[in-house]
Amino acid sequence: MPVRNGERTIDATIESLLACDYPASEREILIVDNGSSDGTAAAIRAHPVTYLYEPERGVSNARNRGIAAARGEIVALLDGDCVVVPEWMTEITQPFEDAAVGCVAGELENLPPRSAAERQAERMLGRWQRFAFYSNPPYAVTANAAFRREVFEQIGGFDPGMPRAQDVELGRRFHERSDLRLGFSPGAVARHRHTATASHFFRQQLGWAYGSGLLAARLASDERVPPPKLSYVTVTARGLGTVLLTCARGRGERVWLEDAWFSFLRQLAWFAGIHAGRLRGAARARF
Repeated sequence: MPVRNGERTIDATIESLLACDYPASEREILIVDNGSSDGTAAAIRAHPVTYLYEPERGVSNARNRGIAAARGEIVALLDGDCVVVPEWMTEITQPFEDAAVGCVAGELENLPPRSAAERQAERMLGRWQRFAFYSNPPYAVTANAAFRREVFEQIGGFDPGMPRAQDVELGRRFHERSDLRLGFSPGAVARHRHTATASHFFRQQLGWAYGSGLLAARLASDERVPPPKLSYVTVTARGLGTVLLTCARGRGERVWLEDAWFSFLRQLAWFAGIHAGRLRGAARARF
């Protein structure tokens, strides 16, 4: 599990892992500190888990550090702001009893929202692991997933050149290079804490869009990630204006305003992010 500057969330995550019903003698919990500058390292070391340090920034680097250090035949992945149910380890590993399964996607739910940004993320994403699982090609959101070690040995680890959308890129390699299949475990539930402020929400969306643009440039396929249109941004901007006017007249509801505001931020982030990612990806391809 990678984490950077997660001192406020890491205790709950680790405590939920330690409370899992999986035999302690048959598991290891590795937490990768990805260059934290707060109290994350001390928080990790306060628990009976393995502390690892990866100075090279980027979740791909951190995950690869953990994968390399892990000793088990099954390598499970989790985000540092998730809380798992007690049966998570049992449920995430059970599908591997089928020798044809090489990767298992666990269910992603949301922790109770505490801010407008978190409420919008909950409305927008829902149980987004299912969206990934039924995509074409399917992939696992690696905030909650597990792989056979042999899969990484066959297809390689996470691509450090993908600062975002690295799980989508890994999923494509799994689909193309492995004969094993993707499984889904609805009982392996991890509850995710979303970004708490509008600025965090915008940066998150911008990062996801940038990663999608990089991947689109690499695939040279406009069909898979259509370039966003400026009209999408202007439509949501007009919608925001309409809702603001309605609320000013005392006829609106707060949820309308939240949805309009964050929809505008999302469209703006995806317009800028995908174009930036495409340009960056095209520049890399030329050299």
